[in-house]
Amino acid sequence: MSPRRPRFTSRLLLRIYLVGVAQLVLFIVCMTFLQKYVLDAPWKEGVERDMASRVAEWSSSRNDPDALQAALQQMRPGARATVRAPDGRLLGANISPPLEALSPKMLRALEGERVMLYSERPHRVAVAIPETGPMEAYALMQETRPPRPPPPPSRMMVPLFIMLGSLAVTSLFFARTLAVPLQKLAAAARSLGEGNLSTRVGLRRRDELGQVSDAFDEMAERITHLLRSQKELLANVSHELRTPLARIRVALDLANEGDAVLARESLADIAEDLGELERLVDDVLTTARLDLTTTQTPGATPPLRLERVETRALMDKAAARFRASRPEHTLDVRMDSTLPELEADPVLLRRALDNLLDNAGKYSEPHTTVRLSARRTDHGLEVEVADQGIGIDAKDMEQLFTPFFRSDRSRARRTGGVGLGLALARRIVVAHGGSLSLESQPGQGTTARVQLPGAPAA
Repeated sequence: MSPRRPRFTSRLLLRIYLVGVAQLVLFIVCMTFLQKYVLDAPWKEGVERDMASRVAEWSSSRNDPDALQAALQQMRPGARATVRAPDGRLLGANISPPLEALSPKMLRALEGERVMLYSERPHRVAVAIPETGPMEAYALMQETRPPRPPPPPSRMMVPLFIMLGSLAVTSLFFARTLAVPLQKLAAAARSLGEGNLSTRVGLRRRDELGQVSDAFDEMAERITHLLRSQKELLANVSHELRTPLARIRVALDLANEGDAVLARESLADIAEDLGELERLVDDVLTTARLDLTTTQTPGATPPLRLERVETRALMDKAAARFRASRPEHTLDVRMDSTLPELEADPVLLRRALDNLLDNAGKYSEPHTTVRLSARRTDHGLEVEVADQGIGIDAKDMEQLFTPFFRSDRSRARRTGGVGLGLALARRIVVAHGGSLSLESQPGQGTTARVQLPGAPAA
């Protein structure tokens, strides 16, 4: 499972930023509410009440211009007033020029409301005259805002509590979006540490916490797979050791009983069994040695005993061993007339070729043909091992180079092995600076292709 590429956009930082912006907007809305309904409302109500109280005086003197003008002049300083007839005709004013007449639409609204605030800035109020009945005139007033008196504490506390409560709710919600995932991560880490390998966090988030959750789940999956591989290794090694050890014990029992003829005849089988055991141990140790070198010291050079190797001699030895160990198969060897030299560890590289040929013979029917070919390329050497065997399922291709992995088709054939052949071959080829790839179709066979760099010029 490949690690995800880190995102350059921090979604968690964006979330924190948006929460801060939302709280700032909430604060501005609350302050606007406080300004409009707590601080300004009492002053506006006082101005409107003052206008309403003068309606009776202006109503009685609306037909006497001198009395109306005297009443207008007696208004408090800063209050500008104008009285007009419904048709817009000026009846009196204490300012020059007088306030503009209302539009027909505003007149209809004033006739229904009797007292109306028709301009916020500047603050202008219209009052119908008289208070009841048909409107015979109307007064317009514009007042310069006096110093605002301090509001009563009871009017201030409610908006403040609303503002603080809203900020507390948003902060609590945001804190939960961080605390709950972190608690899940901590609980999953403890559960995995206690040995519960099925533990997964499973957070579905698109921020950094989601990335941490995905990384934890991938790590848990790798640990589970590693432990499962170790158990499979123990089971496979135990199975592979049981048969040769049993045959060796039988031969020793025969020798102990004094049957020298049968004991001597068993020496060849004992030698073959010991060779299988030695090869099994060598494969495990070599894989461990290559893995330890590359994992403990990243970038370190694998432990190879390099020397110049003749490619044709290497191929001939691998072909001779395959023919001796798999006489029931036909080996078709094809090589270019000139092949490049290699700078390689001949023992390890020979083992990689042997493993590929063994797999080709093991997973193909007797009397079929295995093809071994080698040709020169622009960068060095290309070796192919092709068989006409059972092939590999597509779902198993990604895990074939995992140590101790064996596909279901290979298990069904009871071919034995611990699942190290391909993994070890690829590690050896990669250690030499090359690559190993597979192409396979179920029921049609498998082709292993090795690319190796040629030796530098002497």
